[in-house]
Amino acid sequence: MKKKFETLDKIRERELDVSLASSIVSTILVLIFGVIVGAVAQTFEYFAANSSVWWQDIVKDLQLNVIFEKPPIWFMLGLLVAVSSSRPIKAAINELAFFIGVIAGFFAVPMVFSEASGPDNLSKWIIIAVVSVPLAMIFWYAKSNSWPSIAFDALIIGALGAYCFDCGFVYFHFNDIIMDLVNAVIIALTVVALGSGVIQVCVSLIVGIVIALALGPVI
Repeated sequence: MKKKFETLDKIRERELDVSLASSIVSTILVLIFGVIVGAVAQTFEYFAANSSVWWQDIVKDLQLNVIFEKPPIWFMLGLLVAVSSSRPIKAAINELAFFIGVIAGFFAVPMVFSEASGPDNLSKWIIIAVVSVPLAMIFWYAKSNSWPSIAFDALIIGALGAYCFDCGFVYFHFNDIIMDLVNAVIIALTVVALGSGVIQVCVSLIVGIVIALALGPVI
């Protein structure tokens, strides 16, 4: 087992000097962050469906509810939680805490707005929470200057870019200016979250664009 970790540490070295108290506090903060994000997402959905005053129409006009209905923003947030953790197992714990918090946030909104309801597809979010645990451990190794990490970063950026934009082998096609801007910000934040050096960012971004153009016709 020790040799196994020594091999993986060549990809990204674990932080072994983090105290138990700091570890617990960080997980609690991630849980709270998840509750806030889940509550905001569910509130936007409620406002978009039940806009009764002018400022609630802003949610619908800016498609703020639609943003949280799409996978990219959840992928980016989950990735951010994973790569910011001190070690792989901590990434898995934090990821589970985050999505538990998100689900709790969904059900907190009806306590404030009586006409609001929780998510219709709770089973989907439970599956996402469970699947995110092993993925978080894999994603944790993506934030590194090692070549395996750079290759993985490029694949992540490429797949996300292909999903967010209508693209082919030689073009990116933009359809909705608001969602296109949101998707561009999501990809930019993903690049920043994965970034651990100028060379790593440049290489993974360039290769990621090539992968996106190749995957565009498939995704």
